[in-house]
Amino acid sequence: MLLRNTSFSLAGKRLRRLFATICFIVVAVALSSCGERTPKVLRIAVDASFQPALEALRPSFEAHCRCRLEITAGASGLLYSQIRANDAGRPFDLFLSADMARPVLLEKAGLTVPASRQTYARGQLAVWASEKISTNKSSGFSTLAALATQGASGATLTPRQLILLLGRGKHKLVVADPQLAPDGDAAVKMLKKLRLWPKVKNRVVYAGHSGHAQIMLHQGEGDLGLIPYGQALASGRQAQFMRIPYQFHPPLEQQLVILRDTRQRNLAIRFLQYLRSDPVQARLLPLGFLPAKSR
Repeated sequence: MLLRNTSFSLAGKRLRRLFATICFIVVAVALSSCGERTPKVLRIAVDASFQPALEALRPSFEAHCRCRLEITAGASGLLYSQIRANDAGRPFDLFLSADMARPVLLEKAGLTVPASRQTYARGQLAVWASEKISTNKSSGFSTLAALATQGASGATLTPRQLILLLGRGKHKLVVADPQLAPDGDAAVKMLKKLRLWPKVKNRVVYAGHSGHAQIMLHQGEGDLGLIPYGQALASGRQAQFMRIPYQFHPPLEQQLVILRDTRQRNLAIRFLQYLRSDPVQARLLPLGFLPAKSR
């Protein structure tokens, strides 16, 4: 009988300890839930050409929505392929392409939130030259620095000046892969329209995307480049590039879509509305892009 009572006493102590532990865990969870919640994360796949602009815009949106943007940049073509391969867009909530063709394809495939395909900006190109070229009077490119200085007050390249800058010499020309990057495709089509392609096609060096093109230029892998104007502005070296009037190249109508399986639909809609709002659209010009409604 004494043994049986001792067993019951030990069992009772164990149950009381277990109950106390459970109560402690429940209270701890309840207290933690009363504290500051972890910010929501909005996962954005963005073409590399718009990444510098998006980084400039993100602080105001994050402060407004008390959320965090998780940005993945690359060529629109590669991001599109990744979205198609990862079951309706995972791990992204939004896709900011540098063209409208790929968002249209995603929409037709039923992989987007209905009516979410919107134009958020219009891209521009710039011609970039290394310091070696832009300061060498005998090369024929010494006018680039002067042109860039004038460009700060609104002057733009003429077709003749662009042909002079790109068509002379044997310098390597860096362009993003036209199969993957919309800015690279627009650059190649512009060169063909200006009848420069036969002169430069053997000198073209392809980059994976516009960000890669910019890196290649700064590393000296090419002396000339056709890159997005926003990317050139972000480099901070305005004496070595000049904006190309958007009429020279095919339109770069940049569209976004909210991906169908997003778990942050309301937050994604808020971001779309933010990007399309008048104050943000007004900020696009100094970041190298034309507003969505410009013609």
